[in-house]
Amino acid sequence: MNYSWIDEYTDGIVEYCNSRDIYEICNSLNIEIVKTDKDNPILQENDALYIRDYSDLEVVFIRDGLPYQYEKFVLAHELGHALLHTEIYTAAFKKDLINKSKLERQANYFALKLLNIKINSVDFEGYTVEQIAKALYISEDSLESLNLERMML
Repeated sequence: MNYSWIDEYTDGIVEYCNSRDIYEICNSLNIEIVKTDKDNPILQENDALYIRDYSDLEVVFIRDGLPYQYEKFVLAHELGHALLHTEIYTAAFKKDLINKSKLERQANYFALKLLNIKINSVDFEGYTVEQIAKALYISEDSLESLNLERMML
């Protein structure tokens, strides 16, 4: 898949906010970050959830206690949904029309690019996906959803 359009979004948001810091970007875009207990039903057993309501209030609910580096990736992933998938809050009523795995891949790619996470094939030669994910503080699912070989430098 060609994600050059996501590269343009990433470059644009970094330029607009003059930062790659996920917390500064969310603040600049008025996206509230709410830390919550892992058992909160709003998370639906996920680490985080992005919501935009009909009055355009935007909130990321994120599980409290995540390791800092992983938390940054999760927030960047949710910001990817906020910026790349603006139609989702209305499209949620048409769930059969949404390709969820495609949207997740796009949000994962956005997060990697925004946080400037690079996967150098020399540095990770012989590593498993699990080992690479732990070294980069991202989820295995995030790496597996993308074509890992395509992401390698």
